[in-house]
Amino acid sequence: MKLRIDSEKISFRLDLGELDLLLTQGEIIETTRLPQGSVTYKIICLPAGSSAIFTAGGEHFTLSLARDVIENHKGELPSLAGIISEFPCRDGGTIQVSLEVNLKKKIRKT
Repeated sequence: MKLRIDSEKISFRLDLGELDLLLTQGEIIETTRLPQGSVTYKIICLPAGSSAIFTAGGEHFTLSLARDVIENHKGELPSLAGIISEFPCRDGGTIQVSLEVNLKKKIRKT
């Protein structure tokens, strides 16, 4: 899993195997070591029909999405759209948080 942080969007990027792992285990977590500390990012699979949740604090970023939303997206692959949710920011603006699936590895194998 990879985490990309831009000024107006945060992207969690999985490969197809990690997407399957998320649906099987209910969550996937990654930690990246830094010179001082680390950054931990996690995706949680919520019950079907749940609202998306994003939390960020300190060195932790967590995106929680409903199982049916993730499964529907998997069924639409190779769509490049991803699952995009918008969340309010303290300054009154919003930030987009997405779950994207990298299909390059899968495409190369076929």
